[in-house]
Amino acid sequence: MKKVLITGITGYIGSHLARALLPDHEVYGLVRDPLRTEYISDIQDQLHLLTTDGSYASIETALQTAQPDLVYHMATFYTGTHGPEVTPALIASNITFGAYLLEAMSACGCSKLVYADTIMAHYGGEADRPLNLYAATKRAFSDLVGYYAGTGAVDAAAVVLSDTYGPGDWRPKVLNLIRRAVLEGTSLALTSGRQIYDAVYIDDVVRGFVQAAAALDPSAPAHRVFQLSGERPRSLRETVELMLEVNDLRFRPGWGGRPDPDYILEDPLRIFPLPPGWSPCVPLEDGLRRFWDGTLLKGGDRIG
Repeated sequence: MKKVLITGITGYIGSHLARALLPDHEVYGLVRDPLRTEYISDIQDQLHLLTTDGSYASIETALQTAQPDLVYHMATFYTGTHGPEVTPALIASNITFGAYLLEAMSACGCSKLVYADTIMAHYGGEADRPLNLYAATKRAFSDLVGYYAGTGAVDAAAVVLSDTYGPGDWRPKVLNLIRRAVLEGTSLALTSGRQIYDAVYIDDVVRGFVQAAAALDPSAPAHRVFQLSGERPRSLRETVELMLEVNDLRFRPGWGGRPDPDYILEDPLRIFPLPPGWSPCVPLEDGLRRFWDGTLLKGGDRIG
C-alpha cells in the first residue's frame, strides 16, 4: 500500500483528500498543536498524524517517519489583508514552512510533490503577477519548487485553484457567510458581486489533485502546473442568485454594501491546462444543491 503525507490535512480540502485516499493508501498528516479535528473526526483513527512545531527538524523527522511515496502540500495561511500584523504569518506559513518541507523531502529521498496554488498569483492572465500579498507568498513558494525541480530533487505538480465549495464547509468564504445569514435571518453586506466566481465542487477538486499526482514522472523530474476550473464560471452575484433559486431560499443579499477590492478578476482566467483526464463532473446547479442539503453545524448536527 502506497504512503502519502498531507500537510493541511485538518483543513477542508486536505481532509476530503485524505478521505478519498484512505481506501488505497496509508495516509499520514503533518499537523500542529493544538490539533483541530472538526474536519477529520470521522477518520482520525485511520490517519497517522505527525506533529510539527514549524521547525525544519520536526518536519524532517516527520518525513523520515512516514517515508511517503508522495506529498500533498495543502497547508496555507490565507488573508486578504496587507500589513505588518499579518506579514510574519504569511511568510512563516507559506514560504518558510514550504522551504523546510522541500529541503526535508530532498534529504529523505521523497521526490513526488503535488501542491495547491492560487489563481490570484496570475492577475490579468499573466504567469507572474500576484493580486495581493498572500498570492505573492504563494508565488514565492512556487519559485522554490521550481528550484528543487530544476536540481532533480522533486517532481512536482501545482494545482491552481480559483475557489472551492461544498457541504460541511466552515471556512469564512462568501457562500458560507450567506448560508449563515440565511439560517440566522440576518442581513449581509456584500460587494457589487461583479467579480468572477470560478468555483469548483469539493469532489471535483479532490479528483483534480489525484489526477495531477498521476501525471508525475519521477524518471524525468519537472515542475508542471495544472488548473481546475468550472465548466462555465459565473460572476459572484450570478452564483449567489443561482444558489438561492435552486434551493428556493428567500434572502436579499446586500449587494453594494461593501466596496469592491482595488483589484478584482472580472473574467475567467484559463491559463494552464487541466490535469490529464480531469474535467468537472458536478454542474454548478447540482453542487449548490448539495452544498445546501449537506449543510452541517459544527459538531455534526444537520440543519433542517
